[in-house]
Amino acid sequence: MDESALALSYYHWYLGPNNRLFTNMERANLFTKDAANFSVQELASYAGVRSQQLKALADAPTFREFKQMLAKMNIQTVTIFDQDYPTRLRRMHDPPYVLYLKGQKKTWNHFDLLGVVGTRQATPYGEAMLHEILPPLVQEGTVIVSGLAVGIDTIAHRLAVASKEQTIAVLGSGFNYLYPKSNLALARLIARDHLLISEFPPHTPPQKWHFPMRNRLISALSDRLFVVEAGLKSGSLITAEMALEQGKDVLALPGPIHEPVSMGTNRLIQDGAYPILQVEDLKVASQKGR
Repeated sequence: MDESALALSYYHWYLGPNNRLFTNMERANLFTKDAANFSVQELASYAGVRSQQLKALADAPTFREFKQMLAKMNIQTVTIFDQDYPTRLRRMHDPPYVLYLKGQKKTWNHFDLLGVVGTRQATPYGEAMLHEILPPLVQEGTVIVSGLAVGIDTIAHRLAVASKEQTIAVLGSGFNYLYPKSNLALARLIARDHLLISEFPPHTPPQKWHFPMRNRLISALSDRLFVVEAGLKSGSLITAEMALEQGKDVLALPGPIHEPVSMGTNRLIQDGAYPILQVEDLKVASQKGR
């Protein structure tokens, strides 16, 4: 980690994910080889860092101690200054300045990443269709990207793990606040053998507004997005909108027209999303995206 990347990781850890703030700091050349020598007063003057944030920095360890702490906690950071920052995220209009990760970093460079999102109240139909459609696809090398939520996310992650293939879980909290607690064991497994990602420092608890931020990363990391079950006012539909804004194909599982969790996916199909009726449809979509 070079000095600029270390400085960015350091400030991000103690100030939190604020792209506007870090844009100001970058314009003020605060991510330089001399970054460790900037005083909190200079940060306030050049970048507009608020008094509460300055206090956090005043009580923070040195750059060297911070680097040692990361190694001790087995946390990797990748900054937008690093060459191995994921290309898919660089294409976003608001890429996170810092990513925290545990696991196999090379997973995000895979040739085929499929985002899978859906309701937390998965129906037997939705679960059965995932069991039918996903395993043949992941066994051919597709990496599943999802958000570790209960319901569709959990089923998708577990199917990838059971198929002995890779999965990426994107969090809406820091590593010290893995959420939901019912997926704690799954999160630790993904952190060990797959890839766990967050744009939030580890000490950040989950907040409602974190999850739209997480969803935009799921859609940006994915080559295409598969919405399995979703209501008409579902967060999954917001993720689908983000995917379309990012130029990604949106795929959807059709369902019974009177089933609440199928109304959102049926609407997506009506609006032009690609209907997934069998695994071959996902394979065709995959080949189109390459």
